Amino acid sequence: MNISVELIKQCKLKDRRSQKELYLQLLPYLRVVCQRYIIKQTDIKDVLQESFVLIFKNIDQYDELKGAFHSWAVRITINATFNYNKRNSVINEDEFQLNYHDKGMEPEVYKNMSDDELFELLKKMPKNYFDVFNLFVIDCFDHQEISELLKISIALSRKRLSRARYWLKNEFVKNSNKNINLNYPKSS
Repeated sequence: MNISVELIKQCKLKDRRSQKELYLQLLPYLRVVCQRYIIKQTDIKDVLQESFVLIFKNIDQYDELKGAFHSWAVRITINATFNYNKRNSVINEDEFQLNYHDKGMEPEVYKNMSDDELFELLKKMPKNYFDVFNLFVIDCFDHQEISELLKISIALSRKRLSRARYWLKNEFVKNSNKNINLNYPKSS
């Protein structure tokens, strides 16, 4: 995504046409970010509105030397989604039990699952694991950043990522006999 420095300067000067142009450029990108983190898809418009209010309110704090504008906007949006989820839902904090005696299998998921199927499967993951998995794997946050954002310890962030991967592996195994045709290499 390429957002011009001039457009950002005009937005800092509160130019309405520039703000609308920036909004239209960022909207599809930030909508995808919201879709990954929002629990109820009907809340996406509310979170996007909050995000854009925060982006335009804090645009003077953006420093182009620290990174791309869209990355800065994504971080604001991710924070807004977590804050929205905390305000509007009750999250089950129960951790599921791990069984470490399962045989190791590595599914060839990407060859046999559509992106939509994979996304729907990820949305079924326990919320605590999904948040860490998504931040780490998709948005490339490190465990320090995740711990600060979610207000958890770095060790808990690592633990949830490990459990998310384990959960995902088990779901692939469960779904191998259903509509999703996964091919697994023979385990040794």
